[in-house]
Amino acid sequence: MNNNNMYQFCRVNWPKGLKSFKSKTIRLSQDVVTFLKEDGIFLNDAWKKPPLQDNGTKRFHELEQIINQILDDYDNVFIKLNWRAPLDCQNTFQDMCFSDMYDIMMALKYSGIIMEMIEDYDEFVIDQNHPDKCQIVDQPSKGYLLELRKYYKLRPNSEFRCFIKQKKLIAISQKNLYLITEDESVKDKIQNYFNKIVDLIDIDSYVLDVYIDIPPKENIILVDFNPWQEHTRPKLFTYEELENMEECQLRLVNNKEMIIQEDYSGYRESLDLETLIQQQQQEQQLQQQQQQQQQEGQQQQ
Repeated sequence: MNNNNMYQFCRVNWPKGLKSFKSKTIRLSQDVVTFLKEDGIFLNDAWKKPPLQDNGTKRFHELEQIINQILDDYDNVFIKLNWRAPLDCQNTFQDMCFSDMYDIMMALKYSGIIMEMIEDYDEFVIDQNHPDKCQIVDQPSKGYLLELRKYYKLRPNSEFRCFIKQKKLIAISQKNLYLITEDESVKDKIQNYFNKIVDLIDIDSYVLDVYIDIPPKENIILVDFNPWQEHTRPKLFTYEELENMEECQLRLVNNKEMIIQEDYSGYRESLDLETLIQQQQQEQQLQQQQQQQQQEGQQQQ
């Protein structure tokens, strides 16, 4: 798949008619992108709500304002930069649920997945005339695009990854491989859903993540639209298998021996994010103690 086609998988560029959870997309300015690419993790506590003391670190006021407005609407969000999410940070940020700009920037800055995407596509993406200021986009767009999707607590055994080859649904895998699932009826439900949307998508091969809502409605909701092979994990299949399949197969984790704990440790950098956060919390507590002591000293005077 050529680089230009990858933009089809950014939410703002999805085919018209595909419906999913609410989201908003921010086109990042050049100074924010430069910050993400710099070595080291340097974040300002002033980004937190309520703000602490501003120590002079760059704050990106436009981005801060936009993100806070979106958080006011959505409360909590799931994030992606272009077509990839910082899933290697999910042990630190539980369920990939974000509620403030500080954690969002921490995840983007720390994530090896995000850095890999930037390294792989930077020469291509950087040519897209970045704006001077961050801005929300609601029309097809290119550049570095930060998606903030309204966060919903989904039942993990109701998410499925669907593989479409030459416009034909050829495989369905349980998405979360640490759970036992036995509902074979999902195959017909997802096939019926796919038949309704296939004509909306002008791509031959791709991958969909879908969610089956709770009974009795059991509506199917599109969660994500992914490229075929490009960093999209095949779950209970292999891409070699998928290339040779003709009839749709459903694979579920139906016994303990099949359970898989997916490993993102290969993306981890030498710096432990947990340790960094603890250090920052300790520094914050120390700063608050010092401020309190100063206030008490002034009162005594």
